[in-house]
Amino acid sequence: MNRIFAIIPLLLFTTAALAQEQVKVGDVIDLEERVLVKKMADELSKPNPNAPPPAPVIFRPKVPKVIHRTETLAVYGTTATSYEGQLSMGGKLYTVRAGMPVQDYRVTNVTPQGITLTKGVGRTRGRSAGNQTLFAPLAAQ
Repeated sequence: MNRIFAIIPLLLFTTAALAQEQVKVGDVIDLEERVLVKKMADELSKPNPNAPPPAPVIFRPKVPKVIHRTETLAVYGTTATSYEGQLSMGGKLYTVRAGMPVQDYRVTNVTPQGITLTKGVGRTRGRSAGNQTLFAPLAAQ
């Protein structure tokens, strides 16, 4: 029976020693991994002498926005009371007569002095909310 009591502390001591060794081995492995990661990070942070130089950054100046005037280029009479005209609007050229749609506008009148355009703003509960009228005078020549 004395032998059993002598063996039990020996077994407890060896298992405790093995458990401590496993923790120490795990700590050593973690420490080795940290050292390896630090070495890799240091290696990557060094400049590469064989790397090409960085591409130059090109700054382009802003192109100024072109503002196209709305103007009547020509007005000519098709009959004694009816006129047609050439209208420049938004950088585009239109041949128009009364009643024709042009972009968001409708041509309401063509006279020798210019072209009148009207844009409907919309309707509010059955009533007209108003119209926008644009007069394009005949361009100076």
